[in-house]
Amino acid sequence: MDELIDYLQRTIADEILSKEEKRTLKSMVEERALDINQLNTLRGKVFELANAKITPANYPFIMDWIKTATSALVLPTTSTTDAFFSPGDACRNTIIQRIDGAIKQLQICVFTISDDSITKSLLAAHRRKIQIKVITDNDKSLDQGSDIEQLARAGIPVKMDVSSNHMHHKFMIADMHTLITGSYNWTLSAAKYNHENILLTREANVIKSFSNEFDKLWNEMKNID
Repeated sequence: MDELIDYLQRTIADEILSKEEKRTLKSMVEERALDINQLNTLRGKVFELANAKITPANYPFIMDWIKTATSALVLPTTSTTDAFFSPGDACRNTIIQRIDGAIKQLQICVFTISDDSITKSLLAAHRRKIQIKVITDNDKSLDQGSDIEQLARAGIPVKMDVSSNHMHHKFMIADMHTLITGSYNWTLSAAKYNHENILLTREANVIKSFSNEFDKLWNEMKNID
């Protein structure tokens, strides 16, 4: 709740509500699966912020801001868990949407990253000051087309396994509110050719288990050279 209120305050402060801010607000509400009482509290906060900010000069913006903010504060029509499949763009687009919608943090634990469109979104998130950590496999990072070195050079913390075995996980946690996991490798061939899957869930207990595993691996593995 506090994160949403802070975000509402930021979007009204500069009197510019961009398309990206609109998408992010909607994504934040959906991911938190708020109940009706929480949504009503936030709606009240919207009008409180608007009343404190409104002037004759900014009236059109404030009206548009109220409309956008309240339209995002609705009960989600989707379940807390969804499945996506490849070949096709469904898996890749879901990953990119979660990256683009991140507010604070991304914990990424994947076998490899060589899909340039995903890498582009990660670099953009890094520029937005999103806290990103990447765990990956040391052998796969040497493959032609791997984007791991590029991410590390940009300043994104990357760690690798130190054994002859593979770090074969494929999961990402966004803001401790959304988990993506499944067989899908973050490669172009996974989108174009392979039969793969990802599961997106907002189940808190599941997310906590994956986060604990991420922290364990992060402490065990070495920084990229």
